[in-house]
Amino acid sequence: MIYNIFNNDNSMVDDKTMNDSSIKEVHITKPLSSKIIVELLDKYPALERITCPISLYNRISKRYVEVLNEMGISIKIEYNYNHPKKYNDIGSKVVDLIQEGKTPIEVANILNLHIKKVYYLRSKFSKPKTKLKTGKKTKYSEKQINNIKIQFRQEVPIKKIAETENIPLRTVYYIIKNYIK
Repeated sequence: MIYNIFNNDNSMVDDKTMNDSSIKEVHITKPLSSKIIVELLDKYPALERITCPISLYNRISKRYVEVLNEMGISIKIEYNYNHPKKYNDIGSKVVDLIQEGKTPIEVANILNLHIKKVYYLRSKFSKPKTKLKTGKKTKYSEKQINNIKIQFRQEVPIKKIAETENIPLRTVYYIIKNYIK
């Protein structure tokens, strides 16, 4: 029989209708101290094993571990996760929407999530780890960018490209610099 030890409102053990003398294993969620060890031994005289998470085990004094081992009580590392995964279904929805071409901001609005949560879920749930560009999307379409590329390769003057595409001159330079390889 396993019992969880809580330290809420000065009560160490959650109330169960069970004979305390038959309990052999206890799971703790708070660091052991000499006071808690004495209370455990008084409350559970047949105690043989104490389990705790590794983060808690690392904070227990080695002296306490040695003394408990001498008394025949072992301390084991055990993960006692009692809550289900929180974002399994939402994580797959985020990845699907991003693969459909939605931006993280659009995904956040659709699923009513914070933008940072969208980035987290995308990185956690995407299989081949899709890359998302941070920052604003370009306001010029692929068609416009391709027209600029074609005109630039045909050696049309930059000023003329800007006039025909109705784009500022500095933007044409930016597109040539970043999109033409």
